[in-house]
Amino acid sequence: MPAIIILCSLGLLFGVGLFIASRVFKVYVDPRVVSVEHVLPGANCGACGLAGCSSFAKAIVHGSAEITGCIPGGEAVAHLVADIMGVEAKTVEKDVAVMMCHGRDVQDRFEYDGIKTCAAANLIHGGPKECSVGCIGYGDCAAACSFDAIHMVDGFPVVDESKCTACGKCVAVCPKRLFKTLPVAKLVHVGCVNCESGKLVRRYCKAGCIGCKKCETSCKFDAIHVVNNLAVIDYEKCVSCGICAKECPTGAIFSQREVRKAAGLWPVKKSKEAQAQQ
Repeated sequence: MPAIIILCSLGLLFGVGLFIASRVFKVYVDPRVVSVEHVLPGANCGACGLAGCSSFAKAIVHGSAEITGCIPGGEAVAHLVADIMGVEAKTVEKDVAVMMCHGRDVQDRFEYDGIKTCAAANLIHGGPKECSVGCIGYGDCAAACSFDAIHMVDGFPVVDESKCTACGKCVAVCPKRLFKTLPVAKLVHVGCVNCESGKLVRRYCKAGCIGCKKCETSCKFDAIHVVNNLAVIDYEKCVSCGICAKECPTGAIFSQREVRKAAGLWPVKKSKEAQAQQ
């Protein structure tokens, strides 16, 4: 009996202590935070600019983040969050990662026998490729992608834009900074980042920009100029007509019009605000 009495007394004591602690240290959680976090993808990719989905949900409820800030979730998640918050969701234009290098057939200038990652190879004189600013080809971007949107094809990364969520992991992991996240409405891109003279570029890369300025002279919208031997597109002026891509003799400038049409990513739906501006 004494043992039973002692155990019951201890149980009662601990129970009262836990009750008091739950009251004293109680942290109020807005039920909307739980609801918002529940509809988020749960990727914790950080594309929203915060540590993860939980932080993003709290920021939305507290008014410090936009409901359209979830890049992987896109428009579908934005509408779900809007319903929870009781506001109207704006149309979210999809962004995708674009590889800004098309140098697939660049030869090696030395034999690399180290760890087969782009980050490691880049530490040795910028990597083994003749083009020191181009793709190394060991697939750090594909390994970092949480959405299976980048695949290595013949030693070169190819983005599956239908799966890409523009989370930015490939942008962050590439030691050459060859990826950019751009709206799907921007169809024309320059697939080269080499600022060397055209004569040098042609020695080791058939797909590099040679600074011939044919793109510049053919553009009717003054949207592309050769700066430091490299074609640069002004996306504020560019209408994605694709004329510069047709005129480019090396194919360094390319258009994604047909690819995105086939994938159902273009034409894109424009928001009411964009239509009103037009």
